[in-house]
Amino acid sequence: MKYTFTFLMVIICSLVMANKKAHSTVDKRVEILSIIFRLAGNPEYNMKFAKNYVNDIHNHFDKYEDHSVVKFAKELAQEKNMGFSKVMFLATHLQFVNNKFLLIKESESNLKGKWDEADAVNFVKLLNDFYYKSEFELFFNTHKLFYDEATKEFDQSVSEFDQEWYLNYYGDHEVDYKVVLGLGDGGANYGPSFTPVGKKRIVYAIMGSWTYDKEGKPLFPKDTYLTYLVHEFNHSFVDHILEEDSAIESNLKPSGERLLDKKKYEMQLEGYEDWHSLINESLVRASVVRYMIDHKESPEAVEQEILKQQKKGFGWIKDLVVLLGEYERSRMKYKTFESFYPRITAFFNIVEI
Repeated sequence: MKYTFTFLMVIICSLVMANKKAHSTVDKRVEILSIIFRLAGNPEYNMKFAKNYVNDIHNHFDKYEDHSVVKFAKELAQEKNMGFSKVMFLATHLQFVNNKFLLIKESESNLKGKWDEADAVNFVKLLNDFYYKSEFELFFNTHKLFYDEATKEFDQSVSEFDQEWYLNYYGDHEVDYKVVLGLGDGGANYGPSFTPVGKKRIVYAIMGSWTYDKEGKPLFPKDTYLTYLVHEFNHSFVDHILEEDSAIESNLKPSGERLLDKKKYEMQLEGYEDWHSLINESLVRASVVRYMIDHKESPEAVEQEILKQQKKGFGWIKDLVVLLGEYERSRMKYKTFESFYPRITAFFNIVEI
């Protein structure tokens, strides 16, 4: 009996650990919005790494490029700079119920500053008409095998991904993790989050796919994709601080604007045009390095990641990694990442280019 009990406990513990792994999916909300903004002409949604899949998209959907939702997407892109992560934020704020897309009620709006409420409501209305007229469901189901092969390949590649690290590192509340493959998104990745009313916060890593073999099969080498996966989830624990705390935002604004002015060209190449993005991306990228250090990556791999970020314009990244090491060693004093933010603000106030 004792051995049977021990065996059962081992099985149960193994299942619990397995359930903590973040398994990827292909999400029709992500796919349909990326297709609409591809038809609207947004460059970030018109990458062609997935040649076979992109050809299928155009063969099926090009006849609907004059649909009202595509025209509205073009209008939003031109007049309100709609694109990149703003599109994916709306995707994660939708639910698909009874063959219809609906906005989900949330505890605190993460769409604020990204979508005007009236625009979001109008877009979803037009989206549902596009869904039916374009026979999106037929397209999505036809590619199920392709989606299944991609998610299987991705999950095997990043099987060692440690999602529990975030809770220990940030001292944030428990969350649900969702990994979504944006197979038409090319080299762009996004990290939106969302808190439905009465439920845990959902944090997303929407991963692009930019490596394929000659037959068009997606490949996800760990050395390429794991750090990007770690990166995107970091956003859900970092970005909200600047968005929600007006005192922190006010204290960081002068140094953020100063750094953006000096690194405007490099930031534009990365798709960042405001100082909030510069600060958040700095913290996210430095935290990726901390993840690597905590998971015993080689000194060479850590140094290579730092150099990669320095070349992208984040020249202060190495010093910021050292600062966040101080945060990790002082958790009795700093219970959460947000409580450490005065030290972060002081760092950016004196950082030299």
